[in-house]
Amino acid sequence: MMAVVGGMLLVGQAALAYDMRFGAIWFWVGFSLGLVCLGLAAKKIKTLADEHNFLTISDYLFTKFDYKTGILGAIIFFIAFFALLVGQFIAGGSLFAPLLGINYPIAVVIMGVGTLAYLLLGGFKAVIKTDFLQFLIMFFVFVFILFTINIGEISSEQINVMNVGGFSVIAYLVLGVFAVFAGADVWQRVFSAKNVKTVRRGSYIAAAFFVIFGTALTLIGIAAKNNFPNIDSSQALYYGLLQLVPASLVGIAVIAILAALMSTIDTELFYLSSSIAKDFFYRRNKIMEGKIARIIKISLIGLAIVSMVIAIFVSEILLILFGIIGLILCVSPVIVASLFWKIKNNAAFISMLGGLLAVIILFVTRTFSPDNMAVVFPAAAIFLILGQIFFKSSA
Repeated sequence: MMAVVGGMLLVGQAALAYDMRFGAIWFWVGFSLGLVCLGLAAKKIKTLADEHNFLTISDYLFTKFDYKTGILGAIIFFIAFFALLVGQFIAGGSLFAPLLGINYPIAVVIMGVGTLAYLLLGGFKAVIKTDFLQFLIMFFVFVFILFTINIGEISSEQINVMNVGGFSVIAYLVLGVFAVFAGADVWQRVFSAKNVKTVRRGSYIAAAFFVIFGTALTLIGIAAKNNFPNIDSSQALYYGLLQLVPASLVGIAVIAILAALMSTIDTELFYLSSSIAKDFFYRRNKIMEGKIARIIKISLIGLAIVSMVIAIFVSEILLILFGIIGLILCVSPVIVASLFWKIKNNAAFISMLGGLLAVIILFVTRTFSPDNMAVVFPAAAIFLILGQIFFKSSA
């Protein structure tokens, strides 16, 4: 679960800390709370998943609601996690191209081909095994680097966690909690877990790791601010991690970043390929389950190529990050509410549409930010409540 932290979150958190100082940690506190909530709900989710052989989070929506609600959820999650996949390539290319002295497109292609190679050979087992190794590398390296990095003089204002304001604290917590609780990549790990006990234990341990890891990233962003006050915030990770550590440790830092990138690229590639096979082909054509693995392999290749091409021409990583979180928040109220109450099909459908409308408005007006993106959740929740009130039947 911890390995779902990828390059976009590394770059994004360092950038937020550069601009907002230690108050940016609330984002990761929200992640941690979301994992605790997921652990508490593990029995309901895991029992249903094992009974219906879930492969994607959209399987949950198809089982709980009707076809139109399930397919809308599948489309929203597909767009969100495809954008996340593209974002990993952008983050990796932006970091490794200048560091290794190679062209940005070449850096993107190297990451894509490398990840695709072991995915085609090992499938989801390869995702889990490599993610565990990548987690160990990035966690211990990032924490170790804190003891060697030149953070500079930290002021009392920088360590004040309330310096972002009360509304922003709430917004960050909402974003973090529901981004995790409705995270398709996190749910896929729940589906593949051995039992409920494993899910709960993993969720609670990951919750603690998220806070520690988020603190490390925040301090790296603050170190970049103290030493390089005039750079663009999106470069905070590069300067904070690769320019402020001793030269002898730069190679280790590069390995940690690469581990974080690869652990998320393989997860998103596999989830998206599973979604194409199960949510779209299987649901539409009722193909034999034996053909799902073949479609997944073909989809892996196609998605890797398309995402690499897009990443070469797109570079607005924070815009993509907030857009992804907004799309996930579209579905969050429905998923959370359905774990406790009977939700009407049409109410679920209109809730997701309402949340999607809020994301589109923010995108068109280009007002994506942590504060504004939190509005998507109450928008979707309000539509859900209205749907429950005005739709009389269970349809």
